[in-house]
Amino acid sequence: MAEATRTSARSRKRAPYANGERKRAELVDAAFRAFAEKGYQSLSIRQLAELIGTSHTLLLHHFGSKDALLEAVLVRREELEGPWRQGLIDDRGLLAAVPEVMRHNAEIRGVIQLDVTLRAEADRPDHPARAFIRRRDADFVRSIRSELERELGAGRLKPGLDLGVLARQIVSLIEGIQVAWLYDDSIDMAAHLEAFMALIRNPR
Repeated sequence: MAEATRTSARSRKRAPYANGERKRAELVDAAFRAFAEKGYQSLSIRQLAELIGTSHTLLLHHFGSKDALLEAVLVRREELEGPWRQGLIDDRGLLAAVPEVMRHNAEIRGVIQLDVTLRAEADRPDHPARAFIRRRDADFVRSIRSELERELGAGRLKPGLDLGVLARQIVSLIEGIQVAWLYDDSIDMAAHLEAFMALIRNPR
């Protein structure tokens, strides 16, 4: 009987925590959509709360500040997208996977809008996402270079290319074509990346 009472007490303690985490996740997803549509700099914490249908006191309770909420949004995006991308690259190799990633990106316009908006805003030294974006960009270039080395080792990449330069070119092409696509969604992002990959693929 005593054990059942203790178990019931633990369950009651876990329930508010689980509810709080669920609510926090809902707020992160809603903030993601708001930032993607309106940007970060233009929204006060009160305006953001109104957009997502909650109170600014609740947002502050869960996150402490608008900056902390933005960080939670950026982390959440990578949690959702990162494992899928890496699994695809591991399975198919970088040259085949990148166009497929671009097809996927064409289905998540809000994600691309958020990324492009934050990139444009974060050129300001005081922007809270500036360090995150710079770190993420450096990690992105390094990961692309590492995957290019794997492609070279597998014989799928033309020999003699400067992998550091090539990694930066691929990252820049991805980022640039996404901006162009936001202005004109008739652009086939995957086709552009496939054409570039054909230029660097080993024709053997």
